[in-house]
Amino acid sequence: MTTLRRTILLCLAAAFLACGSAPAVEEIKVPFNFTWGESSQRLEDSMKRVQASVVERKQVQNRLCLVVEGIPQKLLQRALFYFDNDSLNEIELHYGDPNWDSTQYGNFFDQTRRNIEGKYGIGRVVARQKTRESDVLQTLIGYQWTQNATSLSLYYYTAERDANSYRLLSLHYRGY
Repeated sequence: MTTLRRTILLCLAAAFLACGSAPAVEEIKVPFNFTWGESSQRLEDSMKRVQASVVERKQVQNRLCLVVEGIPQKLLQRALFYFDNDSLNEIELHYGDPNWDSTQYGNFFDQTRRNIEGKYGIGRVVARQKTRESDVLQTLIGYQWTQNATSLSLYYYTAERDANSYRLLSLHYRGY
């Protein structure tokens, strides 16, 4: 009986240690302390308080999109807020620096991916492609993390033509 009891205790201890050493996955939260379903007016009021401004309003796939600039966050160029029936359901954040070269963008992308993986676990690759349209070489790399009510996607897009280039790192939060 003591051998059986000892074996059970060892198994329980091993299971406890195995579970205790697994990294905890944090909940993906809506940026800027918003919640899914908030109205466009609430968002605009919040942006005014931080002296950011709505620079464009447009319809995208039957949803209202508010493009906001001036949010005080390092390297954030603009944020796009999407509303379906005046209910917030997606936020797209564009990051970067016009003075960066491809190496700096690549490093920023890799660091951002590692930071996200540290919080939410390993992401799923959703895009990894290079295409050429005429004389423009386009590259798209994307990862996604999905939880019950929210998904987060990280994309790095480049378009290069001769010495000219366009680069964008974006985070896409989507509520379900």
